[in-house]
Amino acid sequence: MLRSAVSLLARGQRLTASAAARHAGVQVRTFAEAPVQEPTVPTHGIHGRYASALFQAGLKQGELDKIDKDLREVEKLAESNPMFAQFLRDPSVPKKEKVTALEEILGKIKVSKTTQSFFEVLAENNRLNEVPKIVTTFEELVVSARGQVKATITTAQQLAANELAEIKKGLDGYLKKGQSLLLDQKVEPAIIGGVIIDIGDKHIDLSINTRIKKIQQLLLETV
Repeated sequence: MLRSAVSLLARGQRLTASAAARHAGVQVRTFAEAPVQEPTVPTHGIHGRYASALFQAGLKQGELDKIDKDLREVEKLAESNPMFAQFLRDPSVPKKEKVTALEEILGKIKVSKTTQSFFEVLAENNRLNEVPKIVTTFEELVVSARGQVKATITTAQQLAANELAEIKKGLDGYLKKGQSLLLDQKVEPAIIGGVIIDIGDKHIDLSINTRIKKIQQLLLETV
């Protein structure tokens, strides 16, 4: 099943934003953690413009890794603390109060000055409700700029190392020259068995759960 999924995929593929950037830019250093190229991820909407501005500021300062880590910490905090998540979404909280509160909260988790300034811009422009989308788009930009292609493998139970290696080998055929694979595995018992592969804009669902649903639908249509 895993081999067929991989083969199928391989065959298929042979504040304003400028204000955020101004607040972020202070010092230029070399980004040496990993090779960086111009990201190919399209950015749309308000969240896309802010994410792009933050990416460019982080690239100039050599802080992409740190900013990426900062955003993940903020994301974790919002997921674990409903009050903080509500605070980000609530438009009724005065801007000054939000800026002051963010300065204290972000200071505790020790984010960079770039990240701190960026969140202040979001607060001043009433765009904190865009944070989840901004985080997602920023991470996509970082992955793309490093020449990485993110793939998510979903199975009903944890795969053995040799099974993951087999999938990775098959997915390598999807990559272009100079790209590398960033593989993530999710375990979702509800799919019962089989595998779901998401890579780039491709979604291959070969789960048993989906097959059962298709069979049920066919039976209903023939009644």
